[in-house]
Amino acid sequence: MKTFKKTELDNIRRAGEILSAALLAAREKIAPGVCTMEIDKTAEDAIRARGGTPCFKNYRDYGFATCISVNQEVVHGIPRADKILRDGDIVSIDVGVRYNGYCADAARTFPVGEISASAQKLIDETKTCFYEAVKTLRAGSTVGEVGRHIEYYVRRNTTYGIVTNYFGHGIGRNVHEDPLIPNFIPNTAQLRNVCRQAFPAETAICIEPMICEGEPATKVMPDKWTAVMADGKLAAHYENTVIIHEQGAEIVTDKFI
Repeated sequence: MKTFKKTELDNIRRAGEILSAALLAAREKIAPGVCTMEIDKTAEDAIRARGGTPCFKNYRDYGFATCISVNQEVVHGIPRADKILRDGDIVSIDVGVRYNGYCADAARTFPVGEISASAQKLIDETKTCFYEAVKTLRAGSTVGEVGRHIEYYVRRNTTYGIVTNYFGHGIGRNVHEDPLIPNFIPNTAQLRNVCRQAFPAETAICIEPMICEGEPATKVMPDKWTAVMADGKLAAHYENTVIIHEQGAEIVTDKFI
């Protein structure tokens, strides 16, 4: 795993501040009748106005600053002019920002207008999963502890499923770096080996639980990006970029939201 000097960490922090502002701008744009393309433009404008660049744009030929996923779409939803938000929807916005060569990555799930109590609970519990994973994190913690805390919380406190096709990850000069960070307790030898790795001090990672109302199986739509829950039930996504220190973890993408 990569470790970073103070100046490099300062760049990651600034990327996180810019990203936080972009998410705040995107949240303020969310309303029934708004298309997801408008939200993407709002986020990109906020990023560029602060001296950042969107990491996702042109990443593997992806054409947008954000991924915007609605209701049963869990991740990698493509912004579209014809994707109109409706009252009662939930919408997940995933954003990456590069500043001075270093990246931050975060996601939130937001309500659209008035949503059901069950949808709000899913959003809230997904956020809680992140904080359960990060609260004891420090140098020497292992990759596997992240997923173990998330799975223990979900199994003991909810009836939800954990999406297992997508992972957290390292971050730095690239938005996706090693290691993969499962949001669950893995059952394959390859992932168990990854989970034995310990985090050194002054490294940066992204923790991003994706929690669903039903079964965790997903499928990718014909656009080759948008991942949806196979059973059509709701899913939520909560992600932050975290810097790991000797005595704890610093969240760099929650400055305003």
